Amino acid sequence: MASALIYFQFLLFGFSYPSDLPYSEIENSFESNNSEYIISNCEDVVLLMLDGEEGIYNHSQATMVLNDFFNDYPKGEFEYTFQGKNSDEEIFSVAYYSVSVNKFTVLFSFSKQENKIESIRISK
Repeated sequence: MASALIYFQFLLFGFSYPSDLPYSEIENSFESNNSEYIISNCEDVVLLMLDGEEGIYNHSQATMVLNDFFNDYPKGEFEYTFQGKNSDEEIFSVAYYSVSVNKFTVLFSFSKQENKIESIRISK
């Protein structure tokens, strides 16, 4: 339910598409389960929220956490439903990652200054 509210909030605030963010590379990395590439596009520390578990991690820790997720849910399909800005200061994207009967909502928050991922939230 919260994911739906966030998605509709994005729709209300606009559809700006920041072209210098690596959207297609992140999509390919999710589908190939390349945690290292995904995390390499993050700030020095990243907030990860996976199925209710939340933590702030450096790159090596975040890569391990994301690897654990991909070990449990390998080689899924990744599809964006929104790419753009919520305001002048915040850039978000929303996607779905589907593996078999499991469908996850993936929310990214990007920093405006560095175009790096600040947080990744993955939830069913």
